[in-house]
Amino acid sequence: MADTRSSSVSKMELSREEIYREWLGIKCTSPSYYGLLGVPEMETEQQVILHAGRRVKRKLRAYQIGQYRKQALDLLAEVGQAMVVLTSKEKQPAYDRELEARWKKVIEECYRTHAEGAGRDPGVLEAWLNACVARGVPVTRLLPPMVHKLGVRLKEWPPHGEHKLALPIGVWIYRDAVILGQCLHAGRLERRVEAVKQVQKLLGVTEGLARLAAEEVSRSLHIFARARFLAEAKRDPEDYLLRVARRIHRYGGHLGKETEILATIASLLGVHRKVLSEALKRLQEPTGEVSRARKATLASKRAAADAKTVVQWLRARPQLVMVGAAVLAGIAVLALALVVAAGLWSPWKGKAVSRQEEGESPAAIAPSEERPGARGTELAPSSAQGAEAEPMDAAALDEFIKKYPSAARPPVEGESQPPAAAPKAKPKSPAEKKRPGPAKPPTTFFNIPAERSPEK
Repeated sequence: MADTRSSSVSKMELSREEIYREWLGIKCTSPSYYGLLGVPEMETEQQVILHAGRRVKRKLRAYQIGQYRKQALDLLAEVGQAMVVLTSKEKQPAYDRELEARWKKVIEECYRTHAEGAGRDPGVLEAWLNACVARGVPVTRLLPPMVHKLGVRLKEWPPHGEHKLALPIGVWIYRDAVILGQCLHAGRLERRVEAVKQVQKLLGVTEGLARLAAEEVSRSLHIFARARFLAEAKRDPEDYLLRVARRIHRYGGHLGKETEILATIASLLGVHRKVLSEALKRLQEPTGEVSRARKATLASKRAAADAKTVVQWLRARPQLVMVGAAVLAGIAVLALALVVAAGLWSPWKGKAVSRQEEGESPAAIAPSEERPGARGTELAPSSAQGAEAEPMDAAALDEFIKKYPSAARPPVEGESQPPAAAPKAKPKSPAEKKRPGPAKPPTTFFNIPAERSPEK
């Protein structure tokens, strides 16, 4: 009975691959920490990682009670370790470098297993990419380095589609078209879907490869939205179309008479037909020779794009603009105060000089119009300089003396001198100061003043 019970329990146990597939819906047999949490590879947003980890833990806690308790606890510990590593600023870069090295090894192993020595047809390429996806490799994100890794082996692939391109190059361009259609939102959704399907048809991409690329782009859309080529396509669509055309030429394809592939990508970018014609004109120029006018045009476009970015950034932060303006105004006022205090410039000096140039005498200039604190400034010319003093008004002086008796009036010609003031009293000698005065009568009971009765 014991043997039967143990055998039934062992039959109920699940392998790790079955747990990933049935409990978490992960198709990969050995997922990375990113795949375990269900976030895109190289995710840097900590809140996204923490939210995904909590969601996975809620799923696993349902299996804590029961026959799968041990496996659920092991998987919960693994999820916790993944959250710790991916939210650490020190551990995540080291883990990403280790993961990239692991992906390169997996790609080489899958290529030797599924593509090396086999025929160069779409089924082989699809089997190779699907094997990489099953082992946790984000093939859509690694398509450019994978194509560069193939190198000379690309010549072994027969041309596909109307532009006669090797199928890996066609999948690469199709992936970029899917990202442009889902991230730029240029035009209506139906129009963008038709443009992506047209690119697929022109490049000869099969339905399986197209589905593989589209699903992975949709799953990691916010990661692809920060891609470098997408920012360059937004800033300079003409240059991006030129690079796509040169990529097709580099790998042995041709654009055709109507350059339909470039026109379709231009519709995904939302640009005018004139931009496409300018890109085709530049394509006719020798590679590496760019005229001065073209360099100036590119520099002006970059400067305009940068200025537009700065303006949008400032519009989104009006409070920061106000604080910056206030700080600049305060610095300007402080600098002006320092210049005036050092005597390098005075706002009052310029006004006085201008009034003297107009013919006004310095005596007529009010003292308030001179620089405050200036000493030794003569507002009226002295008699030594040959200027005649104005006659003094006696009536005004008398009135001033009446108002202020302590002031002394200067003598006026033709007027009699005022009588001399009476001599001051002679100060008392020390003996006179010590002489006692009359004695006061003694205070007795009878001469104490009576208190007044309160008035009724």
